[in-house]
Amino acid sequence: MRPRLKDDTYFTWVNEGLVWLTPAGLLTVKEPSVAAMVERLAPRLNGCHTVDELTARLPERGRRLVVELLDALVRQGLVEDVRPGRTPTTSADPDAGFVQQVMGDPDPAVQRYRNGRALVIGPDRLLAHCLGALSASGVTRVETVLDEGGAVPDGALHTIVHEGIDFALHLFNSTGLSHASALAGVCADRDVPLVQALISESEVLVGPCTTVDWTSVWLRLRPEDRKPFKTEPEPPSGAAGRVLANHMVFQLFRCVTGAAGSGDQRLCSFATRTLETRRHDVLPHLSVRKARPQSRADFDRTVRELRRGQGCSEAEFSARAVQAIDARFGPIRDLAEDELPQLPLRQARALIAMPPWADGPLVVTASGPDFATARHRTALKAIGTYGAVTVDPRRLHVHSQGGVRLPDDPDDMIRLIRAGEADARLWGIRLEDAQPCLVDAREAFPVLSEGSMLPAGLGYGLDWTTMTSVAVLAQCRAAVLAGPRELSGPRVGQEVIDADPVSKRYRRLLTALGHDLRFIDLSGRAGVPTVAVMVNDAAVQVKCRLRLVEAVRASLEAVLVAAQSGRPLSCLGRKVRESTAQWSPPQDASLDDAVSALRQTGQTPVLVPLNHDPAMNRITPYAGNVVLINE
Repeated sequence: MRPRLKDDTYFTWVNEGLVWLTPAGLLTVKEPSVAAMVERLAPRLNGCHTVDELTARLPERGRRLVVELLDALVRQGLVEDVRPGRTPTTSADPDAGFVQQVMGDPDPAVQRYRNGRALVIGPDRLLAHCLGALSASGVTRVETVLDEGGAVPDGALHTIVHEGIDFALHLFNSTGLSHASALAGVCADRDVPLVQALISESEVLVGPCTTVDWTSVWLRLRPEDRKPFKTEPEPPSGAAGRVLANHMVFQLFRCVTGAAGSGDQRLCSFATRTLETRRHDVLPHLSVRKARPQSRADFDRTVRELRRGQGCSEAEFSARAVQAIDARFGPIRDLAEDELPQLPLRQARALIAMPPWADGPLVVTASGPDFATARHRTALKAIGTYGAVTVDPRRLHVHSQGGVRLPDDPDDMIRLIRAGEADARLWGIRLEDAQPCLVDAREAFPVLSEGSMLPAGLGYGLDWTTMTSVAVLAQCRAAVLAGPRELSGPRVGQEVIDADPVSKRYRRLLTALGHDLRFIDLSGRAGVPTVAVMVNDAAVQVKCRLRLVEAVRASLEAVLVAAQSGRPLSCLGRKVRESTAQWSPPQDASLDDAVSALRQTGQTPVLVPLNHDPAMNRITPYAGNVVLINE
């Protein structure tokens, strides 16, 4: 055997070991000794040496290891035997060889591509580059349609419909977004593979029509990133134009031959100055779906489905949430640890995309004992927060205050509501009797009013019960803090902290930082187990939970997160003092108890689902806001 490393196979060192990059994907070698042997052996795997020659000076054990390694590399398709008379393991045709590695027998797929008839639509500057790239890939029958203005000419649609086009390329600028979507619809109906590109002088966005919706791409794109497409509509020139054409033709080749992988279904951004490419997930934008004011019957059905839903596991949620995180197109722009202090608790921060009519950006943080927990909590909080600032006015019951005709544009409708010139309501469910009622949209979505963007009763989770509990308890806390400026209660017994190892550890850490802690029981005021944490005689945190031990732990964790930043702890703005009353532990509460406690405020707690973005609802539909209304 004369082993030779294949031309399309590469390897590099990473933290985990050695990684092979092949047309079929990544292969990682984690064993350090094997990885080191691969690095020493690779330069000699050129087909000029036999196995005996490669191992002649090695001891028997070393020779056996090399033989086993070469055998494994051959099985993985990374090394081939180039002895005279041997049949090559890769096809003499590089295109066929590529397809063979990805999907098996290459001949029918490659012939389907090379014998097909292509259509190229775009500006004159790029047509020649695309023709050259198609010719180099073996396609000889090509029709071209000049399109300088962004609108797909009628001739292009006629060619696709009537002249037997098998696949197509389409390049357009930002003025042609609607035409691009229409062309994609025609090609999808006729099963014609289509690769499209939204062009500017500095950047090009490339995607297959089967998975990329250009309206969503444009609306999800950060406003500042839209500017080049508006101000630099000219296509790239020179080498960048040629590289772009080859990139698009390669994408088309993969689509037509069936060699496309999951990465090919994502949007690709191509930087014309650096030639760098990146892949992006783009969720469908809420405006691409038809919407109307929700009827009571529709709302009843929504609530029934949410109540009966099985929810999802943390692993399922994490896999779905990744699709929403993208620096340029994601509802969640970023989720990372950044420069946050990470000891003793781990922290993560998420950046939330804001609608164009609201001020932004919006940042949320969460913490946990480890990175996985902190990131999970942050992602869940981020999706709930996104739901709280995302309003589809088409789903609201809107009435003009002065009899003025309501605008058709959703953003104009939002501005009218925010200005108080239109009344908007939506359905919520009363938690005491599960009956629907209409709620002022400004209460359900504070972002529609001046002041705080986030509701006091925001809740989120992986199921109905968790979401509702989080929202109700958040509103219970808000009710406590909205009460008298001076609150009092007995001191919580030390045995509660000692009984919980986590709380005991948190208290020990805070004491080591020099903080004098006291815990005041405000459960009598809140109606559910509630704890105020006093640090150096000042109230710095209040938490409500269904169990006292959970309230103590949650309040300690919040104080510890604030303390590990090294900045002075912030006071609540409420004076809390220790009363002389004898302390007895409050009983565990139920969700019904928490709802009853809110009823004691003289208002009715109503849960409003925050579900105006269908794509985010598929990640988790359990985001809601509990508001208190006067009936």
